[in-house]
Amino acid sequence: MPLITGQTVSGQLTRTYTVQVPDNPSTTRVPTIIVFHGGGQDAATIAARWGVDPPNALPRDLAGYLLVFPESDPRMGEEWVHLQAGDSKFPTLDLDFVQELLSELSSRRFATGSSTIRVVSADPALFYAAGFSNGGGMVWQLAYSGLAPRFQGFAAVGKALDPEKVQHYRRELADAGEPIEPAAVAYVHGTADSGYRPPLTIQETDIGTTLPAFTRAEMLDRNNIPRNAVADTQLVPGSTGVTEVVVQVFDGDAAFLMATVINGGHNWPTLTTVGNPPVATHFDATATIVRFWRQYAGLPG
Repeated sequence: MPLITGQTVSGQLTRTYTVQVPDNPSTTRVPTIIVFHGGGQDAATIAARWGVDPPNALPRDLAGYLLVFPESDPRMGEEWVHLQAGDSKFPTLDLDFVQELLSELSSRRFATGSSTIRVVSADPALFYAAGFSNGGGMVWQLAYSGLAPRFQGFAAVGKALDPEKVQHYRRELADAGEPIEPAAVAYVHGTADSGYRPPLTIQETDIGTTLPAFTRAEMLDRNNIPRNAVADTQLVPGSTGVTEVVVQVFDGDAAFLMATVINGGHNWPTLTTVGNPPVATHFDATATIVRFWRQYAGLPG
């Protein structure tokens, strides 16, 4: 089936999303990956990072999934809602939308074009969330919200956790009596991205005090993995010259993947990514996330 754009979810405000429907599904309930675009982007931009870029063929590894690319609230300037200084309550605008979207995807019947299984819906037990930059921040919000149990896996690219936000998220969940469970999370970031560590000053910031270091520590603690645990570590083939990529997987009550692109810029690395250089074009973040979810988060292959 072709990419279906302009689909609507009616709730407090009508919102739109784009969806790629499987051509030849094996069942009427299919795994569903929801991908949040970055700030200043739209659904089409992030869809291309997932190989959904007509008329190019969809990657075979993604052919059996519903791939969903929601648009941000039209009032928010192509950004997802985040905590701001002085906020006293957990922002719920986009969380409410995601809850409505999950219901929409689980109940709607999408035509496939197949002669055997003509329609599919999202399997409510197999939702996954990914996002880039500002959209990665939306993923972290989901992972620390009451909606977290609805998802089997998360992935944030180009966006680390913020300690202040985690404190706020934890406090809100504690007040609501909702536990924080271990979660299968993939996190990808480039060391030349300004979000990785602050720009150089007279005295360079200690790497152990940066947001990525905090993200690693927080996820290890959340998944009951010792801080000194030895990761399954791989230097991605083709890592020579400017952009070497190191992928580490820590396994505990749930797994945490951290991929570091040495000298990498603010981008979603794939074989075809351009912009915000340097780009590790020998590293496919999308394929890495999917493999991680298959191995550690129950995503059917």
